[in-house]
Parts: sequence; C-alpha cells; structure tokens
Amino acid sequence: MKQVTTLILTVLLLSTLCAAAHAAEPLLSVSFAEKAWDPAAWTLCRNPTVDYLGKWVQHDTYVENETPADPAKRSALEGSLTTMVYATKFSGDYTVAATLQIGAGAAPGIIIAQDLTDDDKGRPQYGEFYECIIYEKGINLWHHFARDGKRTYEKTSWSSFALKPDTPYKFEVHKKGKSLLLSVDGHDVGVLIQTLPDELYLGVEGCEGICRAYDFSVTR
Repeated sequence: MKQVTTLILTVLLLSTLCAAAHAAEPLLSVSFAEKAWDPAAWTLCRNPTVDYLGKWVQHDTYVENETPADPAKRSALEGSLTTMVYATKFSGDYTVAATLQIGAGAAPGIIIAQDLTDDDKGRPQYGEFYECIIYEKGINLWHHFARDGKRTYEKTSWSSFALKPDTPYKFEVHKKGKSLLLSVDGHDVGVLIQTLPDELYLGVEGCEGICRAYDFSVTR
C-alpha cells in the first residue's frame, strides 16, 4: 500500500510539474535588442485616423519610435505614432506582456487588432483595433472602429494613478474569453468586450513622445 501511495504521489507531482512547465512555455518571446529580433516577422501598421505610418529606431537594447527633432512637435501623432504587430494571429486565452518605457508626456502600449488592410497608398492599416496604453497618469484602453462609414474611437476603460517617466515598466494584458485585464506596477483595469473575436493580431505602440520597447511575449 505504501508503494502504491508513493507511486501515486510521484505521478501527481510529475503531472503538476509538466503542467506548470507547459503553462510557462511562451507562444512568442522577443527581445528588441539589436540583432536579437526579426523585423520581417512584424508588420508596421497605420492608425487610419492619422496619415502617418511611423518608424522604429533600433538601439542597443530596445527600439524607439521615431519622433521629430523639435521638442515642441514631439507630442504630435503625425511624426510620433508608430505601431507594429506580429505577422501571425493568436487565439484562445493568453497573456501579452511588454517592457515599455514612458518618455515624458508619451504613451506606449500594446496593440490588439482584429484585422489589417491596405490603405489607398498600399500601406498596412488597422481595421477594428484596441490600444492598451500606459502613460504618466495611468492606463487607457482605446477602441478604434468605423461607424456610419467613418473612422472613430472611444475610451473603453481607464484607471488613474501615477507612473514615472523614463522608467521601464512591465505591462501585461491578460485575455480570457471576451475579457481583458490590463496590469502595470500593481494596478489593474478590466473590461468585457462582447464583440472581441478569438483570433487577434498583437503588437506594440509608441506615440505622443519618446517611447521605448525592450521586449514582447505571449504566454498561455
């Protein structure tokens, strides 16, 4: 009986360890350090409400959205808004995470996009999508969509608290079914989106100032 009990406990322990190992295995893990990632695996996309595609500037350990040299123009969307999504969609429940640094007045974030199309100039652009944004005053979740044939957007959810500029933060978006939970620095904001599809493009964003992205991951 003792041997049977020991065997059962061993099997349960191994099952638990295997399950934990599987749960921790990332679907995607990317460092944005120089020569550590493949830009060809990502699609640079345009927000349809801003006639600007943007560009990422490579540094030793991170990428940074290109911004105007004139500090007075650095917060403008035209000239600073840069986003990209991984070329393959993700489905099911998962956690998206990115280490992002907020420049003074800036707004980096995680992109969740339902679909991509080309604009009249052949530039990739989002259809319906969400911007999960962190900035010095907290979290904002913006929903971008078309209404009556015109592009518009609305703030779907938010939470107000202080974050420090020029400080890297681990920002996470947990997807479970139709729900999203946005988490950073011990603060959370949740939202239920009944129209959220199962398959989604995921990526990063920098805008309204200097933003840095150090890494990006998707895990179950």
